[in-house]
Order: sequence, then structure tokens, then C-alpha cells
Amino acid sequence: MVKVSVHNDIELPAVARKYAHALQSWKNGGALPSVFGNEGQWEDSGRLRDSFVFKIHIRLPDEKPWPAKLPAASRKSNSYLVYSRHFLYPDKYQLISIMTPNAHELARTSYMAEIERRTEEFQSSF
Repeated sequence: MVKVSVHNDIELPAVARKYAHALQSWKNGGALPSVFGNEGQWEDSGRLRDSFVFKIHIRLPDEKPWPAKLPAASRKSNSYLVYSRHFLYPDKYQLISIMTPNAHELARTSYMAEIERRTEEFQSSF
């Protein structure tokens, strides 16, 4: 059974706890939450791909939802939920960051070093 924790330094901690619960439910076979969109790895960073880091386009609680029939692959936003799956314990996940606003721009800055730092903390915590 998948368990999702939240990194201590995460942005928007109350939202992160809510989304951690939603991610955990989804990864344990539940429905894709309506606030989650397209999911993928970091195409531009081999280090993050190798560290099992993923991003999901998200809608924040105060944002208008995506249309109900819009496929997940078409749900895009400028906010990411960033998480990592542990390389030795595939049932352990951790939310690393909520990148918002301007996630696409942030992904091209030195902020990615912080994503790597948080991921390394999680991966070495077991």
C-alpha cells in the first residue's frame, strides 16, 4: 500500500496535506482526482528522472476546475505538484514541492537545485 508523506519545507502546507491524501488514494487504485492533470517526469533533467521525481499539473483549490470530460493528458496548468517515489521502497512517496505560480518558468531556474536537495533528503531517509 502506497504511503505519501510531505517534505517539511513544502510550499502551501495545508494544500500539500490535502493533495498528499489525494495522491495516496489515487496511487492505491482510486480515481484520478479532478485537481490533478497531466503527469510526467522531468524531460530536461537526467538527475531528476534517475531520482524518480515526477510532476503533475494541478489546479489549486481557489482555481476554476478543468472541464469534466477533459482527458488527464490534456489538463495543463502553470502549477506543478512535485513528488518522488523511493527507489528502494516503491510504496513510499513524498511530496517535494508545489511549484506555483509560474511553474514552467521556475523549472528553468536555480530552484531545481532545491528540488534535487529535497529529493536527496527523501531518498536517503530510509
